[in-house]
Amino acid sequence: MRLLLLASGIGFIGVVAMAPAGAGDGHTTVVQDENGTAAITQSGDPAQAEVRIEKEPGRTTVYRRSGGNTAIVSQGTGNAQDMLDWLRKQHGR
Repeated sequence: MRLLLLASGIGFIGVVAMAPAGAGDGHTTVVQDENGTAAITQSGDPAQAEVRIEKEPGRTTVYRRSGGNTAIVSQGTGNAQDMLDWLRKQHGR
């Protein structure tokens, strides 16, 4: 039993300690919330990147624009219909 707990603890520490490649160079935005971890990596000048993080109940959304590229990652606790409704709302922005 103790060995199982030790192995589980070591596995958890390894997952928490891992970071996406390039996370320290300004090309990557990493956000962790109660729903998981989101990472966006883009090339280009990190000083010119526009990053916006929006939190609302049950959802975290990360926007990152670098050069001519835009990436949007949204994670939440809702069901598939909630995600479709959110996407439709974003399309109208």
